[in-house]
This record gives sequence, C-alpha cells and structure tokens, in this order.
Amino acid sequence: MVISVALVGNPNVGKTSVFNRLVGARQYVANWPGVTVTKVEGATTWKNETLHIIDLPGTYSFSSQSVDETVTKNFLFYAPPNVTVVIADSINPEQSFYLLIETLELTSNVILAMNSIDEAKKLGIKIDKFELQKHFGIPVVFTSAKTGEGINELKDLIVDVAKGKYNKKVIFDYEKYENLISEIENKIPDDLFSNKRYVAIKFLEGDKEFNDKLHEYIEIEPKMLEETQQNIPTIRYSHVANAIKEAYSGKSLNIQRTINDKIDHILTHKFLGIPILIFIMYLVFKFTFEIVQPLSDFLDGLLSSLSEYVNSFGNNIFITLISDGIISGVGAVLVFIPNIFALFFALGILEESGYLPRAAFVIDRLMYKMKLSGRAFISLLLGFGCNVSSVMSTRGLPDEKERIGTILASPFISCSARLPVYIMITSIFFPNNKAIVLFSIYIISILITAFTAYFVNKIFFKGEDVPLVMELPRYRIPTFRNLMIYMWNKGSHFIKKAGTIIFMASIVIWFVSYFPSHGEIETSYAAYLGKLIEPIIKPLGFNWQVGTALFFGGVAKEVIVSTFSMLYGFAEQDFTTAKLALSNSLTPVSAYAFLIFVLMYIPCFATLAAIKSETGSWKWVVFSVIYSLSVAYISSFIIVSIGNLIF
Repeated sequence: MVISVALVGNPNVGKTSVFNRLVGARQYVANWPGVTVTKVEGATTWKNETLHIIDLPGTYSFSSQSVDETVTKNFLFYAPPNVTVVIADSINPEQSFYLLIETLELTSNVILAMNSIDEAKKLGIKIDKFELQKHFGIPVVFTSAKTGEGINELKDLIVDVAKGKYNKKVIFDYEKYENLISEIENKIPDDLFSNKRYVAIKFLEGDKEFNDKLHEYIEIEPKMLEETQQNIPTIRYSHVANAIKEAYSGKSLNIQRTINDKIDHILTHKFLGIPILIFIMYLVFKFTFEIVQPLSDFLDGLLSSLSEYVNSFGNNIFITLISDGIISGVGAVLVFIPNIFALFFALGILEESGYLPRAAFVIDRLMYKMKLSGRAFISLLLGFGCNVSSVMSTRGLPDEKERIGTILASPFISCSARLPVYIMITSIFFPNNKAIVLFSIYIISILITAFTAYFVNKIFFKGEDVPLVMELPRYRIPTFRNLMIYMWNKGSHFIKKAGTIIFMASIVIWFVSYFPSHGEIETSYAAYLGKLIEPIIKPLGFNWQVGTALFFGGVAKEVIVSTFSMLYGFAEQDFTTAKLALSNSLTPVSAYAFLIFVLMYIPCFATLAAIKSETGSWKWVVFSVIYSLSVAYISSFIIVSIGNLIF
C-alpha cells in the first residue's frame, strides 16, 4: 500500500527538517503542473507500507494571496492526500494553530506534529497533548527534527490514520455566522464542490477563486461580506487562544520572545543591521574562498596528475580528447567543488539559524527605495545559488509589477556558476587579496541588482510601493545533519551540470579548438570565432581567447573556465602553466574588468528560458540580453579607463 502524506506548515517551523528526518536525502524536486513553485517529494518504508511524502510550500494561511498559498490550498482541496500532517512550532504555536484550523476545514485525516519539543522542554514549557487532542479532535505527536524524537511515533500515526483508525470530522463553530454558512452551502450546486462548508467559509472570507465561481449562485450584501472577512479570522484566533490557554503551562511563551527580541534588537537595528549583514556576508565569502582553498588546490593537483598520466599513453586524437577536452575541461570546473559546497554550507547555517528572514527585514528599507520588498530580497538571495531558482521563486510574490522587476534584476545576482571564474582569476591576479576582491564583486553585484530593480520599476511600472509583511521565526541552532542535507541538495546541482552541460560543452570547445589544424590553436575554428569578436572587446583589454571564452560562457558561466583551460593548456598540458599563460594575456586591471563583465553580461541559456517562462513574453528576454550586455560593457570600460590612469 502506498500512503500519500502531505506536510503543511508555516515557513520556518522546521517542516523541511521533519521531511528530511522522514525521508533523508531520498528526495527529488519538480515543478507543480502549470506553475514553477517547486514541490519536494520523497518516500520511505514503514511497517511494510510505502509513505510517499510531499513537502508542500510553507504558508501562513490559505488566503490565496500568493502562489505558495494557492498551490498548497489547491493540492489539499482538489487532490487530497491520504494523510495531512500539520507541523507546528511548540514554542510559537499561534500561527501554526490558525493554519491547523483552516486545514481541518479543508481536508480530513489530519495529524498535528508539535515540533521543537526538545527546545520547549529546555525552556520549561509544558504542553498537554490530550488538551490539544480535545480542542482540535485529531491525534497529536510531539517531535523534534533536531534529535529525531517522535519521528517513529509520527510514522505509526500516519499508517494508523491512513487505515481509518482516526476519522472524526472536526467542525469549528463560527457562532452567529453558522446560519449564513448553512444558507450558502444549500445554494452551492452538488456538481460544483463536494466540501461545501469549506467553500462557503472561504466565500465569506472573500476568496477570489470561490467568489468568481459562486457569484451567479449567491448574493450577499457588501456590508455583511466586509463584516465576515474581518470577523471569521478573529473567531479562529479566539479558538487558538483558548487552546493555548488550556494546553500550555509552566514557563511562559513570552520567555522565548524576550530572547528573540534581545537578539533582534542588535541584528535588525536601524543603524547596525546593515553593517552586521555586510560583515556576516564577508565572513561567508572568507570561509568559502580562503578556508577551504587547500581542498581545491589538492583536487587541482590530482586532476593535473590524471591529465599527465593519460597523456603518457601517446599523442593521438583520442588521447587528446580525453586529456585536453574532458579532463582539462570538466576538471577545471570540478576543482571548485569544495568552494561551491562551502558556500552552501555557510548559507545553510544562516537559513537554519533563522537569520535570513532577518536579513530580508533589515534590507527591506533599501528594497523599499527600489520599489521592492524584503520578500523580493529572499528571491534574489536564492540567486547566489542559481539565477534560475531566483527567477522561478518570484511566483511567490503577490504583486505582478514587483515580480517582473525582481525577475529582470535576478541575473545580476552572482550565482555559484560564476564562482569558478572568480576563483581562477583572483588566484592568478590577486593571490594576496582574494577575499577582498571577491567581496567587492558581490557588493557590486548587489548594487547593480538594486539599480536594475529601481530602473525597471521606475521606467516600466512607475515605481509603485510594495509593503513587506512577514513573521520572523525563532532563532535556532543548526544541526549538522540538516546542514549536510541542505549542502548536498543545493551543491549536487553543480555536479550534475558538470556531468551534463559542461561535459558536452567541453567536447564542443575541444572540437572547435582542435580542428581544422589538429591542435594548432591559432588557426582553429575557436580562433576564427574569437578574432571576429576581438575588435569589439579590445577596448576592454580582452584578446580573442577571452572573447571565445565569453562566447561559450553564454551557455553556462562555468564553461569559461573550461574554455580557458583548453585554449591555454594544449601545449603545456597542465593547469599550472595554463594559468601562467593566462596571466600574460590580461593585466590586473583588465582582469578585474573581466570579472565585472562575467558578473553582468548575458544570463545563461537556462536563466533566459526561465525569464521567458515566467514573464510569458520574449520582450523581457530581449530586454534582459541587450540591457545586461550594455551594462557589462560600459562598466568594464569605465574600470579599464580609470584603472589604467591610476595604475
């Protein structure tokens, strides 16, 4: 028997951590049909049953104001799973219980998992499980994603609920509106909706989807509709307050709030918040680019030795393809795997600890100047991993103008694909100042992203203001297990690209650089291509090899490293001398200009495809290409012009 299980919860309650406890790394990510909000699924076996678990997008309610809320609501309403597990925060339960009430109205076979129970115990907070079961009418389990407490009990409950052991229908009393709810239920056609009570309640809350479908059947006075929209949530919160009053004892919940408030007073301070954020990000880059560098150097030496070993078998075309094409091309990118994983490890700490939402709050004042919100900052922050993810995540933004502005600004966030280029160039030209140079690149990335967002909103959307409304989660100590899963799930994407896109691109680049002159790079197809581009980029201090690398980098930015490795490494057949050859083609000034050009010029093909998919228009794709190339060229030209005057 396969039991489908949906995990529901507010953002930052540990829902994904519980999911990881249930299925570990045995998970896969896909898109919901018709939208690009991702769904994470996994499976595990328990008591001879297969549990197919879906980690639904985090949401505070089912108000359908964002695509995350709509996706979660529609999944539970139109394709209900066998079991729904609502993950609640034991220390901050109000919003979780509100979502639980909405879930109970929406679907049956619900389990309440009170997560972070270990932290509640440490704070002296006592929770009466049986009081919660009495108030909500469903089975309750105490869990800790950090320690694994209650996870097996949760699996037991899932199997029991799926087999019908708990099937009590829970109905919450909406007091004076009950008669009105019943009247609306009676007017809903039988063939339109099966869960008429839920639809009637959402109609009274002003849910656009249901209002559009029911307006021809139901008429209600605007004044009454305005009253129900205000009072129904209030009644739910009164249920929540009563449940907490009866079930909670011991130390007050205000203790944790006091601790959070004291930390937030510093980290989100009006004047100190942004300098602290900049310092934290600097430490992240310091760790990413310097602390783990010995691992990259070791991998570099290992691949160099492998290339030399393969070359020892001869000098025929097949050996050259393996050594100079595949090993040098793919290997030149793989040496940066430690740096990529280190970045995601550091970002995982910030996310797991609860700091990233604070970063959004801190940066919101600046985002407001750009006519964006701190919510858009979260989408942009995903761009440090991959611009495609950043563009896709904008589906969670409720305002269409803010969404388009964020999409067009996203490609300027420096993704992990650019990291190998940065590290290679800084290692050659700025060996004693790598962290500072890299940090400056990321600061420029943020500034040009901000400028682009402001420019797009000012020119196309007349700069309408977008407010930020979000709940800050509790601070948590990240667990090593969750950090490893987070790092692997994010970083493995880079390895997959190395085995597919970069592998194929390396073979193509080897072909155009080897033929028609059988290894004579100066007369190869790659040289012809680069020399066509050279007159355009020569004012920037770039030669034809750089032009060729930039051309192929349009496919994926990591390919720039592969191209350089092959264009400069044929004669010497090792990475070290290839790097020395590159240092003879660029000056430190033009090398820095090159870094800026790589940061800003045309988004990779995958990002352009995502822009087309999200905006539904080629207009924005063309704008992104022309705008990014123009900004990259002008910025690099300014750097070269000023740099040559100074140095």
